[in-house]
Amino acid sequence: MTDQFEPQGVFYAADLPLSWAALERLSPHQVEQWQHDAVALMRALAVIEAPIAEADRDTASAAGKAMERLEAKLDLALNMIVQLARQQAEMPAPHPVILRADSVEWSDAVVPQAGQLILVSLHLSPKLPQPVLVPASVVNLESMADCTRVRAKFTHLNQEMEEWLERTLFRFHRRSIQQSHLRQHGES
Repeated sequence: MTDQFEPQGVFYAADLPLSWAALERLSPHQVEQWQHDAVALMRALAVIEAPIAEADRDTASAAGKAMERLEAKLDLALNMIVQLARQQAEMPAPHPVILRADSVEWSDAVVPQAGQLILVSLHLSPKLPQPVLVPASVVNLESMADCTRVRAKFTHLNQEMEEWLERTLFRFHRRSIQQSHLRQHGES
């Protein structure tokens, strides 16, 4: 790999379902809708993945026990809804992805052209069957043995979308570092 594809800074590397579609032009209304939906998904994912605080785990009171039961029921309902949605949705194939706050990289046999405007559809978590849709411009292609590595820079991001991408990316990055640290020290 060349230096331009070496992960630096805060990034998230994983096999994620990803697809793309060529865009002829961008409608400001459509871009606003994609960003609104993406922010809502990233907020929901942050809530779903939030650890339970120690104070919340105190089930000594009847109210605490009732809240714990209610949360377990909501978790079960959410998992069932996600499974149903996953069955209805056609998930794109997973690709090795490197996600940064301003760009995404992936490898595939079929790729867009350099300089092409595309819509990236990226499934961030199996907990959410909906993809984050982000317009991007293909800035680099690198031919490899059996595929091509694509780097696409996100375009038309508003401040809220940038902030939520950074937050989500930082959370994923921190979790992958923690998991790597645990593997290195023989803990799991």
